[in-house]
Amino acid sequence: MSTGPLPTSQTQPRGLTRWLTGMAERYVPDSYVIVLILTFVTFVLGLLFTNSTPLDLVADWGKGFWVLLEFAMQMTLIVVTGYALATTPFVNRVLVRMASVPRTASGVYVYAVVITFIAYYINWGFGLIFSALFARELARQASRNGIKADYKLIVAAAYATFIIWHVGLSGSVPLLVATDNHFMVKEMGVIPVAQTLFVPYTIIIMLLVVLVTVFLFWKVLPPRENQVITMEEIDPEAMREHNVVEAARGTGPVTPADRLMYSGILSYVMAAMFLVYLGYHFFVARKSLDINLVNFIFLMLIILLHRTPANLIRAVQKATPAAWGIILQFPFYAGIFGMMKFSGLVEVFARWILSVTTAQTFPAFVAILSAIMGYFIPSGGSKWAVEAPYIIAAGAQLGVPHAKTVIAYAFGNDWINLIQPFWALPFLTVVKLNFREIVGYTTLVFVVTGVVILLGLTFVPF
Repeated sequence: MSTGPLPTSQTQPRGLTRWLTGMAERYVPDSYVIVLILTFVTFVLGLLFTNSTPLDLVADWGKGFWVLLEFAMQMTLIVVTGYALATTPFVNRVLVRMASVPRTASGVYVYAVVITFIAYYINWGFGLIFSALFARELARQASRNGIKADYKLIVAAAYATFIIWHVGLSGSVPLLVATDNHFMVKEMGVIPVAQTLFVPYTIIIMLLVVLVTVFLFWKVLPPRENQVITMEEIDPEAMREHNVVEAARGTGPVTPADRLMYSGILSYVMAAMFLVYLGYHFFVARKSLDINLVNFIFLMLIILLHRTPANLIRAVQKATPAAWGIILQFPFYAGIFGMMKFSGLVEVFARWILSVTTAQTFPAFVAILSAIMGYFIPSGGSKWAVEAPYIIAAGAQLGVPHAKTVIAYAFGNDWINLIQPFWALPFLTVVKLNFREIVGYTTLVFVVTGVVILLGLTFVPF
């Protein structure tokens, strides 16, 4: 890839992107190293801004280290089941058909943004893996059709729309506050998703963010043809890969165990049980959608769509490596969570931000606070437990509706994902790139969409 200077009049934005990407590839370490650095930074901030001693902070770190095990397992299941669903024959046929539509390089980038936006909106776990597979298939189809499309830019476009997941159908906090027994119910009551996810305020801001992202990948970011990096250069085996996971039957004698492994009967019976329980959950028990039920539904779908136990086992085995980052790093993020929560560091940050805000600017400041905290604690649900008591109380004092505070929190939580690598880990495992190879592009998207989000939260009528 050329690094020489380009004419300023024609390529200034692209020059900035190349500079950001080059800086990231040179100076941004692996995500595991980042979590270790963030642990040290949090420790120092705790010493500077709280009354905690070094021993206190180490104790807080240890106290928090294992508090997110349940949530880590939930997130692992979302990634694994999402991956397994994205590799079903049915989804694969849809994916290949859609990826063959674009006929120009700019069309490839725009299509990557639009289709992945829909996937993330439906469900972030499914969207994360589907989008990675879709990026690979887009690159594969572009190569077969003779289209000069840059693989790193396709991947960046497919990841960039992750910025909207928390205001989509699987947004953890909007779903949480819509349940009857959430931990802040005394302070804010129950807020149905009709007041958070489906109000014009949320939808308008979300669509503006997507339109701006489309424009960036259509007109601003695409490199010239002689600077394109193809998927084959990064992954020579890519053109021979196939997304569908099918277990091959052995050539030996067919045993009763083989018949069970390669028959769909047990899968269909189990799927029927899942369906009966779903009916009970919604219509008899009258319970709401939550993260456990999302995983429940995804398990049902992969059992049904992979048809046989053999195919399902192969799919889950193939999907499990995509969750390695969560398994390794989540305890360290939980330790950071412990230091921030138990030392009072979050209160320090929150008081500072709330002291300089008004009712009109409060949503934008909540988004900024959510983004800042999200860099240290990249879990929207767990981070809400830390921030909610302070931002809900402050919003109430300013007369800001609780639903509006929830929306602002969700946008800020999503926004930071463009430059925080944690949730990119399973995505990047599939596309076989490092975060530093796309963060130059996503940083520019972060800056531009950040302006749109903050202005939207401040001026769009609620």
